[in-house]
Amino acid sequence: MKQELVAGIILGVIGLSLVAVPPAKWWAVTEKWKTKDGSQPSKGYAVLMRVLGAVFALVGGMLIKWAVK
Repeated sequence: MKQELVAGIILGVIGLSLVAVPPAKWWAVTEKWKTKDGSQPSKGYAVLMRVLGAVFALVGGMLIKWAVK
């Protein structure tokens, strides 16, 4: 059960950081180097990062709850 708890904590931290940090900052660190002009991320990227953050946080919370049970 310990590995589920650790995985839940890691997923929760990743998910909360994806939700808390603005998508433009994530994009600047991870994706900006791939563009020629270095413009801002698209709206779709911002929505995707927020949704993925929420999903990761939810799955992390579920794993923590399951591991503690």
